Amino acid sequence: MEKIGIVGAGLIGSSWSAIFSSKGFDVVIYDSNKNVENEFKKRVETFLEELKFIDNKINIEDSLQNIKFVHDINYLSNNCTFIQDCSPEIIEIKQELFSKLDNSCPENVILSSSSSGMPISLITQNLKGKNRCIISHPVNPPHLIPCVEISPSLNTSDEVVNKTKDIFGKIGFSIIYVKKEIDGFILNRLQGALLNEAVKLYSEGYASADHIDSTVRNGLGLRWAFMGPFETIDLNAPGGIKDYMQRYGNMYLNMEKNNKILPDWSETNAIKLEKERREILSTDQLLKRAQKRNNMLKSLRKLKKDLNEEVIN
Repeated sequence: MEKIGIVGAGLIGSSWSAIFSSKGFDVVIYDSNKNVENEFKKRVETFLEELKFIDNKINIEDSLQNIKFVHDINYLSNNCTFIQDCSPEIIEIKQELFSKLDNSCPENVILSSSSSGMPISLITQNLKGKNRCIISHPVNPPHLIPCVEISPSLNTSDEVVNKTKDIFGKIGFSIIYVKKEIDGFILNRLQGALLNEAVKLYSEGYASADHIDSTVRNGLGLRWAFMGPFETIDLNAPGGIKDYMQRYGNMYLNMEKNNKILPDWSETNAIKLEKERREILSTDQLLKRAQKRNNMLKSLRKLKKDLNEEVIN
C-alpha cells in the first residue's frame, strides 16, 4: 500500500490518521508544534475505538503501530508517496507548505489538501508541480463520515486523479468527484445554501435559532441521513422526480426570485446567536456535546451498515 504522510496533528489530521491506519496503511504524521504528540496519540486512540464500534475487525493496537510521529517534514518528503495537508485554512500557510513540499518531494509524490473551500489552483498557482496537486476534502470528522470530495485543477494529471480516487477507495470512502473547480466545492456550497437561509430566517425574526435547528434535527435531517436532495424529491411525488418538479418547481423558483435579502453574517448577529446558543449549550459543554455527536454518528454508521444502506460509490 501507499505510505501516507499527514501534515497537521489536529482534529482532521488525527481523524485521517485513524482511518488510514485502521485500513492497514502506514501513516507518517508531522506537526510543526512538537508539544502536540501526546494529545494526538490520545485522540487517535479514541477515534480508533469509535471505528471499532462500526467495524469489529479493526485491531486498535495494530492500527496504532502503523502510525509514526515525526518532527522533520523532510521525512514525509523522502518516505511517503501521498501527502495529505491538514494545515490551517489560511492561504499563505498552504501556499508556503505546498511550495516546500513541491521542492523537496520526488515527482511521483501526490500532494493533496484537506482544504474546505480553496481550489487547488489557488494554493498551487506558483508551483512547478501543479500536475501532482489535488484537493481531497473530507467531512468532519473524517473517520466517522466516509465521504471525500476529490477536486483537481486543470493542471492536475489524470494519473494523479485516478491514484487519489484509488487510495480513498481503499479506505471505503464515497468519492465525490468535482468535475470543475469552484469555491467551496460541492459540500460547502450545499451546506452554505442551508446556512445562508437559516441565518436569514433567524435575523429576519421568523423563528428562533433552536426552532430552525429543530426543523433539520427532527425533520429534514432524518431523511438526509440516508438520502440526498434528488432522491428525496424522487420519493415525494407519486410519479417521481419529474412529477415533483412539475408540481413544486414554480414554488421553489418564486422563493428564489423573491429572495432579495442577503444573509446577516455580521458581528451583531453573531453575538445574538452566540447568546441564544450558550443558553442551550454552555461553552464548557461544547466538547462533551461533540463527543456525543461522534457517538451518535458511529451508531448511525453501524445502523446503516447493518441495513445495507451505507452506499459507497
